[in-house]
Amino acid sequence: MELFAKGKRSLVYKEGNVIIKEERKDIQAVNRIENEAHWLQIVNKYKIGPRYIKHKDNKLYLEYIKGPNLEIFLKTASKEKKIKIFKQLLEQAYVLDTIKVNKLEMHRVTKNAIVKKNKLILLDFERCKKFPFPKNVTQAVQFINRYLPNKELLQKAKNYKEAYSEKSFKELKKCLTNTL
Repeated sequence: MELFAKGKRSLVYKEGNVIIKEERKDIQAVNRIENEAHWLQIVNKYKIGPRYIKHKDNKLYLEYIKGPNLEIFLKTASKEKKIKIFKQLLEQAYVLDTIKVNKLEMHRVTKNAIVKKNKLILLDFERCKKFPFPKNVTQAVQFINRYLPNKELLQKAKNYKEAYSEKSFKELKKCLTNTL
């Protein structure tokens, strides 16, 4: 088992096509592995996140996803490819909002997402929590606005935040599509 990465809350190992996350002993945050395992099992039902395999002995086993993180992808992607990935980000954020899950960190998702064959895969669900008014879509729009500045998109995000409706979400997504 090789050390693959060191995160803020966990050590990440790679063994073949499996990632093993182990809670770091030198941090104060507790039960992050259990929390991530819980939420991955839920979001996987909606085809979000890497495939959950199992968790035991304070370790989380999940599918290894090969591909550039979102930050690297965005440096070289065409505007069309960026918009395609941003639409996927919004769609996944919307699903999380509809199931009342606040992922947190959506406004700085560059290191917490991988692009594999033009498909966005969100990572790191250890901070997720149930929340009556999640902010995934609005945070995703703030992130997108850094790459494709658009005042109308920000206004549509405000409208969405007031209603959390499917109609306001579709208007938001259409506004992103129209930036081509």
